[in-house]
Amino acid sequence: MYKKFGPLLVLFFILFSSCQNISRSRIELGIPERTVIFSFDDGPEGSNDATARLLDVLKKHRIHAQFCLLGVNAEQYPDLVRRIYDEGHTIINHGYFDKHNIKMKNEKFRNNIIRGEEAISTALGFNWHPRLYRPHGGLYRSRHETIWIDEGYAMAPVNVRVYDAVKAAPSRQKIIRRSIRKLEKQGGGIILLHDSRGSFSRSEKICQKHPGSAFNRSWIPETVEELITILQDNGFILTGKN
Repeated sequence: MYKKFGPLLVLFFILFSSCQNISRSRIELGIPERTVIFSFDDGPEGSNDATARLLDVLKKHRIHAQFCLLGVNAEQYPDLVRRIYDEGHTIINHGYFDKHNIKMKNEKFRNNIIRGEEAISTALGFNWHPRLYRPHGGLYRSRHETIWIDEGYAMAPVNVRVYDAVKAAPSRQKIIRRSIRKLEKQGGGIILLHDSRGSFSRSEKICQKHPGSAFNRSWIPETVEELITILQDNGFILTGKN
């Protein structure tokens, strides 16, 4: 087994050990204890109304969240981008394409940020500069940080990751339990979830072939609503709630 996969494992270790990630502690982030901020990556998603129904849930509970938008999806679903903005949520640039940053050379990485901002600006109908950028895949190199700082951005970190993007609907209760366990352990903070998974064309193509795959995010709104109820019952404060 090692002879077959050993060199690949070594290469994998070298590649990822040289990267930095977006995770920080709640204390580093300056978030008060038992305060929770919802953060959603890779949207907006319009093919199964995942983002629209998620926005309905957040509006119902008077909660504001962070939405890290892919430019290619913003171009496809501009109405959802405007709704996110109009309802008071924080928009974060997640780049244009859904390619992981560690695979990009410097200029391609820079262009991905710039095109993401331009696509969101076009969707909104005005010149928009979010000031926050989240690296796709949650990993980056120091040279990437230099580039986004040069473009006027700060990195949007998290402290609770439950890796829901690789899970499908049957795992929703597991995701809820994992979210609660990690938030309790860290005393709250920013939790990262996904209302989409990559570009709309890729998601639609895979969902057509495999409707029950992790690319189908239609289960996220109901999961978030259940999570909100449990968090409130356990004394957590959710941002934006009056």
